[in-house]
Amino acid sequence: MVFRYFLFATVFILALSFVRPTHAHGGEPRLEISAEGMNPGGVVEIRGVDFEPEELITLALIGHEFEFPLGEIVADTDGIFLQIVTLPTDLAEGAYKFRAITDDHEITSPTLTVFGTAISEAGGEGPREEDDGLLAPMPTFAPAVVTAPVAAVPVEATPASASNRNIPALIVLMVIGIAIVAIVFTIKRKNTQ
Repeated sequence: MVFRYFLFATVFILALSFVRPTHAHGGEPRLEISAEGMNPGGVVEIRGVDFEPEELITLALIGHEFEFPLGEIVADTDGIFLQIVTLPTDLAEGAYKFRAITDDHEITSPTLTVFGTAISEAGGEGPREEDDGLLAPMPTFAPAVVTAPVAAVPVEATPASASNRNIPALIVLMVIGIAIVAIVFTIKRKNTQ
């Protein structure tokens, strides 16, 4: 009788160990951007969410009759990526979007409005002159962040630790160990009676 209950429990736990974990997001892929408006040459963070794990994504900046390729990115094991992009300094004023293309999706970001003059790498409009006011417009970015006129830098996500992925296997081993101990004690008890 005890052996039958133990057998049912073992089969149930083994069945649970083969169930794939579900992710909390499970929605349609989307792109999020760090700003809604910016000068040419500014830095934008693009975050992709709910993509397939380790999916290859082709990213581009698009506008009216304009497309600027930004390269390919691979989503992490959770289907997320973060891409930091420096806008071209010669980008015309107007509305733009980032587009991500995968094998089965084409996703666009919210609109990014580009306006004003280009942000230079020095962070200003040239050398200061004596007649310039002391309160000059402040740049809207950290000048040290800009490394090149056009740069795309992928950010790798930290994968889940190996111990988290082996939890179902550890549970199965524990159940088997408990089963062996229970069988040995049952056999010993029957032999001593």
